[in-house]
Amino acid sequence: MKSENSDFDISEGTDEIYSSCHMAIRWLGNRLIQTVQTLISKLEGDALSGLNVGCGEGQMISRLFQSGMKHKMTAMDIDPVRIAFAHQHTPLCDYLRADVLHLPFKTGAFDFVIATEILEHLFCPTMALEEIARVAKPHAPVILSVPHEPFFQWGNLMRGKHWKRWGRTPSHVQFWSRSEFKKIIRNIIDIQEERWIACFPWQLYLGKLKPTQPE
Repeated sequence: MKSENSDFDISEGTDEIYSSCHMAIRWLGNRLIQTVQTLISKLEGDALSGLNVGCGEGQMISRLFQSGMKHKMTAMDIDPVRIAFAHQHTPLCDYLRADVLHLPFKTGAFDFVIATEILEHLFCPTMALEEIARVAKPHAPVILSVPHEPFFQWGNLMRGKHWKRWGRTPSHVQFWSRSEFKKIIRNIIDIQEERWIACFPWQLYLGKLKPTQPE
């Protein structure tokens, strides 16, 4: 099953990095989560309203709450099976099935947004960022992560994955270097902090949304 306006195959995703039997992959996934936790701790204000875009089975949400996060979270994913799993096993926030290109929320509904490991699955990542900007408040913090290419691709080859695709994950349609991804997001987000060594082989950013119209 795929989103009408995206190429995200719901049979694949990022949940394996948290539950893989391969210790190195789990270790890398844990480093990504820990780095996201560090950025979350920098958000100003208590009991903020947050949106987790592309939450999958709720692994990221679960770990954030385990680390002491107190913010009120809403989590969405296009995959109904994963949403059902998250609702059953991580009942810590509101879950719903939705498409990131058509978010069912009012304009300015959220204080911050987390969008990790989703934009690389979309043919129209800029449209997704614009929709995220719509449902967030002006200047809201946004945390984004995507694979850091070509290192992610090389990592797949080293573990014997996706040889016929030269290491490219089948569900990915975008393959960004740091400079390429920053060029994509800079029109919408003022980048405040950047991580790529601490969460290798991903690149991770904390920024604030630029105003969509003159203030």
